[in-house]
Parts: sequence; structure tokens; C-alpha cells
Amino acid sequence: MFVKANALDLLKRRRKMLGLSGAEVSRRMGLKTTQHYWNIENGKNRLTLEYAFLAAEALDVKIEFFCDKVKENV
Repeated sequence: MFVKANALDLLKRRRKMLGLSGAEVSRRMGLKTTQHYWNIENGKNRLTLEYAFLAAEALDVKIEFFCDKVKENV
């Protein structure tokens, strides 16, 4: 599984669609500061898989909203 190239845009659009502030999403994700969330949303910090899972839960979407599964050759 890997984070989609447009995940930050999806993150910002979903937050705005729900009418949530960055502070509220930060709180829902369990981040220590709102600045940390802002840094993620604006590309200053990476949206890691761990944060993608937290964001998906905070924004009430499935992880596939932010991530693609790696197809395995069988």
C-alpha cells in the first residue's frame, strides 16, 4: 500500500467538504499540535501511511481514499 500522489489535495478537499478546521482534524487524528496537521496538509511533512490511516478515520473515509494497494504478481 502506498499514499496516492494527490493525497494532500484529497485531504484538503475532504476536510473542507466536511466543514472542518485544521485544528479539528488535528484533534481527531490525535496530533499534538495543529501546526503538525498544517505541515502535512501543505506538504511540509510527509503524509505517511500512519498519518493516512489516522486521517482516513478522522475524515470518515476508507484508507483507499488516500492510498492505493500494490498489486502483487502471482
